[in-house]
Amino acid sequence: MADKNQKNIIALNQELMRIANIVANNEKEAALLIEETKKEAVNAIIPIKSERRLLKLLAKQVEKVPSAGQYYQVQNSFLNGLRKVDKQGRLLLILHYYKDYSIQKSARIIGYSEKEAKQMLMDALLQWTSGQTGADLQQLKQQLHSMLAYIDVEEPPEVKRPFQIKKLAPIITLLLFFFIGGAGSQALKAEAEVNPGIDILALYKESIKQEEALDDVRAAIETAGYQDVYFSVDSNAEYAYLDIEGKENEAKQEEIISFIEEEMQKRNLDFFLETNFYIPEESPQMEEVEMDEETEVSNEITEKIVNQLSEKIMGEFEINSDMFYPLWVNWSTVAWSIEIPEEIGKKQEAENITQAILNEYKDDRKLFVEEYRYKDHEQTYTWGNVIEYINSALASSENYTFKALFADPDDGVMKFDVRLYLLKTDKDAEVIAREVKRSITRFLETNEIKEITEDNPYEIIVRDNKNQEIDTD
Repeated sequence: MADKNQKNIIALNQELMRIANIVANNEKEAALLIEETKKEAVNAIIPIKSERRLLKLLAKQVEKVPSAGQYYQVQNSFLNGLRKVDKQGRLLLILHYYKDYSIQKSARIIGYSEKEAKQMLMDALLQWTSGQTGADLQQLKQQLHSMLAYIDVEEPPEVKRPFQIKKLAPIITLLLFFFIGGAGSQALKAEAEVNPGIDILALYKESIKQEEALDDVRAAIETAGYQDVYFSVDSNAEYAYLDIEGKENEAKQEEIISFIEEEMQKRNLDFFLETNFYIPEESPQMEEVEMDEETEVSNEITEKIVNQLSEKIMGEFEINSDMFYPLWVNWSTVAWSIEIPEEIGKKQEAENITQAILNEYKDDRKLFVEEYRYKDHEQTYTWGNVIEYINSALASSENYTFKALFADPDDGVMKFDVRLYLLKTDKDAEVIAREVKRSITRFLETNEIKEITEDNPYEIIVRDNKNQEIDTD
């Protein structure tokens, strides 16, 4: 148990440094954000053990800490695109697309209403994806997740327990004495050798049940005629959140809270209810920004390229109506980039059509036409919720500290790449890695999940903190 707590503290610290280095404009500002967040954590009355509470502290510092100098370029052009977004917008993008938090949960972390967060997210996305047509949010999410997870951070040797609460140390020590016991660790070790792993299906069913209960409460709010009332839950933290918004609801707060508590009790939602009332300030009228000539011409060219390629290349290409339109047209100050499904098999024709349009406008920017597997994107869409449940289940494990999960289709095979905060050379590394693989395999082989994934093939690889593959055979 003590070892698990230590790993959790290290993991929280590493995630703080990873996110702060992306949200900040430069290293000096990142260091300041990290330092101030840690100060708040150390002085907290209740120990900071959950990621959500730590991110709330970081969000406060993002709002308070002034910018320190100019932003610095990172070696990845994708992440440099985030620099077009303000710091709070960057944090919101990370919370929603990297951490997979809902809008409601993200809004609560950064201290905004759900409406305000939705508007902020829309503005951030427009800034982040400027110059792109038909930007696929699923792909942006995957890229952001991949880039952030690959940013490795090293702690100084002396930083071992950044969130230790000294005044509570005697209580923690006493609790550890009861939990660990004399022979407990040996029994756990022996059990791990044959442990089938986490029952992800049970968590999946419980989550579905909870989502249905959540939908029922929201429906009850609407049926009761309440407006601007938002309800959400964080099952990991065992918290429910109630946001009551607007002057017209001010006198009805107690009535609404009692109503929600009754609806929760009916559906066995046994969470602590945290309520928040606010009257949103009116947003100032946004000034229209005049479009520069290059952007105006580029948008005109983009529209013509999309129209002609859609008519002459895409033709009757069958697409999943729930997914993004499969034609991508992107531009920058130096180049044009076109992406079409390789299943169409008309790369050269697409290049000829696009080049003719660029010649018409005397546009001498470079042209790149690439192909991608549309079927892989369809598979990613099909597996979406399944991957999310696996990710949540691994993060909840008490036997190891989960780092990241990557799931990408490759020629029809869904490849899972699981990262753990341990080293390949650790004594129990292979035992833990096998448990992880067994957990995922058992889940994917159930009839309920096979029906969702259409029984598509998959592979599972488990890696350590240095991305070294661990033997699971």
